[in-house]
Amino acid sequence: MKILTGTLRGRPLSFKPNRRLRPTSDKTRKAIFDMLRGSIEGGRVLDLFSGTGALGIEALSSGAMFVTFVEVKRAHARAIQDNLKKLHLCDKTEVIVADVVAAIQRFLKEEKKFDLVLMDPPYGEGLGSKALVVLAQSKILSKEALIVFECRESEALPNIDNLECVKDKVYGDTRIVIYRCA
Repeated sequence: MKILTGTLRGRPLSFKPNRRLRPTSDKTRKAIFDMLRGSIEGGRVLDLFSGTGALGIEALSSGAMFVTFVEVKRAHARAIQDNLKKLHLCDKTEVIVADVVAAIQRFLKEEKKFDLVLMDPPYGEGLGSKALVVLAQSKILSKEALIVFECRESEALPNIDNLECVKDKVYGDTRIVIYRCA
């Protein structure tokens, strides 16, 4: 796996294949960052359900000021930290080992704000929809924040009053929905 966009384009990312880890495909990742072009520079990014960390690292490569990675599995969080060290990105990042909902509540208490949220939850478990609702109800999103939500093409998503869908694209069996705070 390689970084596909920005200043770190072409640099490799290390991760051990795992049947429970489903990294975003290169085609889909490239499409996401093409859609976000001009929306990342200088922003604070939250990468929820980080997995390999590839989405957050792409955001850093594309000019994000700071990325917070949230991953519940310690082994995956360690792999993200290893990649960040290898790419000399530790000063622009933090990696939190926690459940996504608990992390959102923590950020609320810390009064953190994010300009972009990247969400690639496990497919078919309902975790993503639950986290999306909690995220939209929290006050951790900046005024013009964007949320990129990756799910299975057939997955029904909740209708959330304060989020406006600005893009909804399908790539194979993967659906990318981009929301803006309304």
